[in-house]
Amino acid sequence: MDERDIYAEKPFYRWLALAAALLAWGFDGVEQGVFALMTRAALKDLFPGKVPTEGDISFYFGLSMAMWLWGAAVGGVLFGKWGDQYGRARTLLFAVLTYSVFTGLSAICTHWSQLAVFRFLGALGLGGTWPLCVALVVETWPEKNRAVLAGAIGCSANVGYLIAATYSRLMLAHGATWRWVIGMGFVIGLLALPVIWFVPEPTKWKQSRAKQEKISLGELFSPQYRRGTIMGSLLSTVALLGTWGAFLWLATFVDKLAEGTAQASTAKAIVSQWASVGQVIGSFLGGVLAGWLGNKKSWLLLCVAAWVAVMALFGLTREFGLQVCILAFFGGMFVPAFFGWLPKYLPELFPTRIRATGQGFAYNIGRVLTGLGVLAAGGLAQAFHGDYRLAAMTIATVYLLGLVLIRFAPDTGGRLQTEETK
Repeated sequence: MDERDIYAEKPFYRWLALAAALLAWGFDGVEQGVFALMTRAALKDLFPGKVPTEGDISFYFGLSMAMWLWGAAVGGVLFGKWGDQYGRARTLLFAVLTYSVFTGLSAICTHWSQLAVFRFLGALGLGGTWPLCVALVVETWPEKNRAVLAGAIGCSANVGYLIAATYSRLMLAHGATWRWVIGMGFVIGLLALPVIWFVPEPTKWKQSRAKQEKISLGELFSPQYRRGTIMGSLLSTVALLGTWGAFLWLATFVDKLAEGTAQASTAKAIVSQWASVGQVIGSFLGGVLAGWLGNKKSWLLLCVAAWVAVMALFGLTREFGLQVCILAFFGGMFVPAFFGWLPKYLPELFPTRIRATGQGFAYNIGRVLTGLGVLAAGGLAQAFHGDYRLAAMTIATVYLLGLVLIRFAPDTGGRLQTEETK
């Protein structure tokens, strides 16, 4: 080797890189989770001079979510490209700092437009974190560990959701406002920075950059990578739209169920805790299943299981109680399992020199399409006369489309590409 492989000589650095990735993506999950819980409450305070109607809240909630998704899409592409150019670890440091700072600013905004802007800007870092974390881990650990590590990355964000749901429930029960709950997300996000600071760049990345080859987004659509880019983007859209379509309305749905009950103020946080436990388990299994059954068979299984879970959650529940909690747990197991599967499959579509760029584009173009879907979901709910159940169940049919799309996805053989196999 031209570069001394510090990761091979000192395995401690592998664990440090893994810890940095899990913390960065886990705290990314905290930010996502706290906004999913608190955005509606925030919007009620951010219409100066008027009392917002339910229609206002629904529209701007959808807009806020779309701004987050679009910001994450832009950030995924930008930070992914910067990660290929300047290094996985140093770019990850900047991405985490970005989402933490703008989460903090969201906690002190005074108008709904400021919240939308800060969500977009913070999402640049949130979206950039995923491809950097995946690239950092797959390039520092042996191939035999990759399926399990993909599951670990997938479940780390959902551990973050669980943390957000838990501390939100505790803070809300003690009278905290949405500003304090979101502000806590800012503090938590910063905790990953000291660990990331000490992570050396992967030797594979250093060797790739030593060739000083030009990195271009256009190359993703060259004949060699076009199919992988397009299908990776479409599969990511299925996973993202299904998740957002299913859980976008969950908090609102639970609020409606719990109206007038003794647990009305904390019901959505309680259900979110149950769902988050399921998400931690399911997203880990998503990566493991991809390694065990293969990419395509595991995808088919997840699509069917996720569709059934969403139908059961929204179709069978009529009141707040243990049933909705249990069904939210199973929905949490199967719906986010794709986020353990994607870190296993997407890295296999691109070689080292454009891996973060390719992953960032494929995963986050799905967020652009999902953002459009989130805006449409608001109109869909109105078309169903405010019945969020029917809206969520309709959007979940995207999983049935996923059963068809996987037939056209490249067969990678479950292996990473190298510069020599490009």
